[in-house]
Amino acid sequence: MDVLQVFQKIKELPVIPKLMHELMDSFNDENSDIGKIAEKIAMDQVISAKVLRMANSAAYRRGKEVASVEQAVIRIGFARLRSLVVAASLSGGFKISSDFNIQKFWTDTFQVATIARTLAAQSSAVQIEPETAFTCALLHDIGELLIQSALPEEAGLISISMEQGASRVEAQRELLGFDYSQVGAELARQWSLSQTFIDAIAKQLNPLQHEEVSSEAVLIRLSVFVSFAWDAGVPAELIVKRFPKPLAEHLGVDPETLAPQLEELHQQGNALAEMLTS
Repeated sequence: MDVLQVFQKIKELPVIPKLMHELMDSFNDENSDIGKIAEKIAMDQVISAKVLRMANSAAYRRGKEVASVEQAVIRIGFARLRSLVVAASLSGGFKISSDFNIQKFWTDTFQVATIARTLAAQSSAVQIEPETAFTCALLHDIGELLIQSALPEEAGLISISMEQGASRVEAQRELLGFDYSQVGAELARQWSLSQTFIDAIAKQLNPLQHEEVSSEAVLIRLSVFVSFAWDAGVPAELIVKRFPKPLAEHLGVDPETLAPQLEELHQQGNALAEMLTS
């Protein structure tokens, strides 16, 4: 089975709201009408409620609680609000088995995203807009969501293989013939997302081995490394020492500057995930 056969088996792809499409397109449009987009967000009660919860989370809380999307734009800025809307849209688009720990999925995803945004802001060798980096990282594991929702039996077998010592990528490639990054990239194509997001998802596992390097994919790979090591209990000083040098050099980031921020970044990710899934 190849990755396209998976999509042929799926009777109904997860649908993302038209609002999310407009927001994804706005990444490349400097003339986007922020006011009109904020009005559209406010009209979607489910998404606006999730966005307001996240805007009032510990990650962004400053002063009084925000009570409207317009106030959220003022509080955290349109670029950041846009990223939260993307997350809110994704969270409701997949029908996931109760066996899958969706809380952990979003916690891990937001932790990676907060690290990616910080690294993008610190990058001196390439220029990446921090909120674009954040959104790429939010999308990096959407292939896993599709595997869990569309192939639950295979997902269960993959889980068993991982319990026996295989990595997630090894188990998926052995059982399916492909992995979550390929599924995610194809889903992004079918959703008509821009090439920036498709490349970031598709190239994340070995970002420097492609002829055309996606700096966003490099950010994802480095952020996943940092987040995984932190969650495994590796001290910040040791994480810095083990930083994959080729990835850091491509971005032009100094690992030493990241170490003091790791605990706060993970707390922000935890807070956003909790608000999204509550």
